[in-house]
Amino acid sequence: MNKNATPIARPFHAWLLLLCGCMSVLAAVVIAPVLPQMQEHFSATDNVEFLVPMALTAPGLVIALLSMVVGVLADRTGRKNLLVVGLAMYAVFGVAPVFIDSLPTIIGTRIGVGLAEAIIMTASVALIGDYYSGVQRERYLALNTTLSSMSAVIFIAVGGALGEFGWRTPFMVYSISLILAVLALLVLWEPRSHKEEHLLDKLTAEEEAMWNPWKIAGICAVTLVGGVLFMAVQVHIGYLLHSVNVTAPSSIGLLASLAQVAVVVGSLCFRLFLNKAWYVTPVRLSLAFGLIGTGFMLVGSAHGEVTIMVAGTLVTGLGGGMLLPSMMVWNMSNLPPHRRALGTGAWMAAFFLGQFFTPIVVVGLQEVLGSHAAAIGFIGQFVLPAAILVAIGQRLQRNKTLSVA
Repeated sequence: MNKNATPIARPFHAWLLLLCGCMSVLAAVVIAPVLPQMQEHFSATDNVEFLVPMALTAPGLVIALLSMVVGVLADRTGRKNLLVVGLAMYAVFGVAPVFIDSLPTIIGTRIGVGLAEAIIMTASVALIGDYYSGVQRERYLALNTTLSSMSAVIFIAVGGALGEFGWRTPFMVYSISLILAVLALLVLWEPRSHKEEHLLDKLTAEEEAMWNPWKIAGICAVTLVGGVLFMAVQVHIGYLLHSVNVTAPSSIGLLASLAQVAVVVGSLCFRLFLNKAWYVTPVRLSLAFGLIGTGFMLVGSAHGEVTIMVAGTLVTGLGGGMLLPSMMVWNMSNLPPHRRALGTGAWMAAFFLGQFFTPIVVVGLQEVLGSHAAAIGFIGQFVLPAAILVAIGQRLQRNKTLSVA
């Protein structure tokens, strides 16, 4: 038996890497139901209304700043060992708030979580690309989006249930990455370098012409806005439900999970419509943004009504589930092979920067308008008309094209 033979990648290896990718979802949602408890605990801390939501979104800023740097490091030092280190760091920094009673220090540990996430996301996706090829690779990468949305439902519910025992308890969930670290160490392997293969790639004139930095910048600008909108309700759902007298962490967790189910349904709708001729990029974006804008306006008009508030979060989740893959596919379709890593890194940076700015935008408006619900409803007043205008513009352009033909 040749000891240097490359191992055969099995479905188990793909599922392990996909579960590693779910750690970024866990970091984003598991503590969401206990943010009001955290804010009450640290009420004496200056700017607590800004700092507590940033405990949820700070990792996203770190991912935005470091994901491309981590990619370079992974190419030079290898993916497997870096993934194992990232999973171990994730557990250490993730669990740390259980033992800390300083909000600024907790924010510092969340920055550490962001660094670990950047490592885990970059290395796990790279390994999927290394281990698999063709249709099999595409299937696993597509499954990554669906699995992430579905895992969010579980993590939100778990966070709400554990929140009944205090706001610190959900942070213990981060320790599960140690199990993944051990499995990764034992069953994964370092792929051989594909540098020579890449050097043999030839760029066609069409591929060269595809690269338009200004167009990618425009896509990233839309993605930045999309990142803010995608996270606005998820980050502040605890406060929104408090405003309609839903205060039990378990209830908040359950309703937040339902909103995440809507995200899953939205992502499935995207896949269902993908082969339809009418489902072109402007239609995808206008439909997704339109649903988000409608959901935001329902949230803003709840005025103490639980049913309206929950309906708003569900419609928003449905739109968010359609928006994320729409933006990803839009960006990827404009990237030639020789610029794909750069363009993907830029897209990730824009999306996670949007997530980081979410509490700044919403809380800033809340200070002026008086409540989180009013702030989100105000944003919806701009998002929905903009989506309608895009849809009308697409319809007019389509009619013009048909008349010319």
